[in-house]
Amino acid sequence: MTGQNFNLAHSGGMDGGELSDHTCLMGNPLESDEVGKMCFNPAKNWQLDWYDGQGPGDYKILVDPFQTETSSFQLVGIGEYDTNTAEAGPNHPVVIKIETHNSTGIFLGFNRAAGPNAENKEAGDEITIIEAGNGGMYYSQSYLKAHLVAGETYTYESFANSGRILTITANSIDLTTEPGIATVTIALQPLCSNDSDCDDGK
Repeated sequence: MTGQNFNLAHSGGMDGGELSDHTCLMGNPLESDEVGKMCFNPAKNWQLDWYDGQGPGDYKILVDPFQTETSSFQLVGIGEYDTNTAEAGPNHPVVIKIETHNSTGIFLGFNRAAGPNAENKEAGDEITIIEAGNGGMYYSQSYLKAHLVAGETYTYESFANSGRILTITANSIDLTTEPGIATVTIALQPLCSNDSDCDDGK
């Protein structure tokens, strides 16, 4: 695989297989490097360091929910990265890393089926959630944890073993603009010390 030349490990899917993340070229969905238009998943994009920054207004955003409990972002896909310019409007991130303060990194991206990613094989035009070891900085197997359409939420019941719930919600996905925009909210819930702290209906 081409990605091995960039020191990229394999990409596994939601079934736990080593090569079953078919949103990513390192999941070997095309069984070839010479056919189709596909890119890498958000964890691989973070490792490759092809995009600038790690703060607000940058193409790569690092979010620490323990510091900022609720954050919302408008993602663009790497397939339309070339239209994500200052002239077209604010630069929106291509990849978000959620800081876990351990070796497992959580990465979000918009799997826009356009341009060099037009022929991806899974979860086209959805928000993808990927986990990878080594904080996503170095060679490490990654796994697709979820892919979200507008209105769906993925939940970590004990984020980073904190006992606190973290939710990742796909608020909206707009394909009528160029670039297409996927709005996502990351929210860390307060720690419940008694029933009155968290009204879960129980």
